[in-house]
Formats: sequence, structure tokens, C-alpha cells
Amino acid sequence: MGLEEKLNELVLCHLPDDRYYLTDINAKEAGANTKICIFLDGDEGIDIGVCAKISREIAKDLEALDIMKHPYTLMVSSPGLDIPLKLPRQYHRNLGKKLRVRLKNKEQIEGKLMKVMDDFIVVDEPTKPGKSKEEKIPFTEIETTHVLVSF
Repeated sequence: MGLEEKLNELVLCHLPDDRYYLTDINAKEAGANTKICIFLDGDEGIDIGVCAKISREIAKDLEALDIMKHPYTLMVSSPGLDIPLKLPRQYHRNLGKKLRVRLKNKEQIEGKLMKVMDDFIVVDEPTKPGKSKEEKIPFTEIETTHVLVSF
């Protein structure tokens, strides 16, 4: 079992309840150090207190189980705006927000997230001033999705 799989198991053991979920784990060597980034989210968001508690628990586990044989840096946080949505569950929290969806065929669609279904999302894409069209986008065709910040 690889490091990311072990970390996945550890994280799942420490999530406080089913409102919270793991979105991604990245473990990369950076010279003599390994940088471990764990991204968590929640149906209503996740606060720094939950991330800090899970970080402490994971650090204890890594030491107790002697998983890391060399120095490491551990970061547990929520995914920032620069991190694309990974799970269908994340889309529900972003209903009504503007998204940039990059499809596997490299086409990009920008618009307001209108609907999230089991297999697809619906984005209202502006076409002309005052006009728009709804695009049904299957999850299987999505390469990346970013939430866009509105000012």
C-alpha cells in the first residue's frame, strides 16, 4: 500500500461525521523532505478548527505507526479557489455560483451552476447580452471545474 492510500485510511478515521469528506491527497518529495497536502471539505464548508484537529491526529498517527522514515511537512486545509472541484458532492455547495468548466475535448464553458444531478451538471452559459443557454455537462466529460470569484 502506498503512502497516499495509507493517508486516505487515516484521514477517513478522523473525520468528525459524514458532513465532512476528503477531496484530495498529494504527497510529493521535495528534496530530503516530503510535502503532504490533505484537502478536506464539508457539505456546509469546513472551518480551520476541524482541519487543525485532523492535522494533529494525522501527525500523531504518522509518528505512532512510523510511516514516515524521513522529514515531512503536513498541511491539512480546505481546497482554495485555485484547486478544482473533484467530487460531485462539491458541486452541490456551489449551486448558483459562476464556474469555468474545462471539458476533456479542451472546450471551456463559463456560466452559472443551475443544477447538479447524479451524472451531470447544468450550467447557464451567457451567449449574447441578456441571452443565455443551458448546457448539460456529463461528469464523464469534465476535465476540471473552477469556481469563479465575483466582485
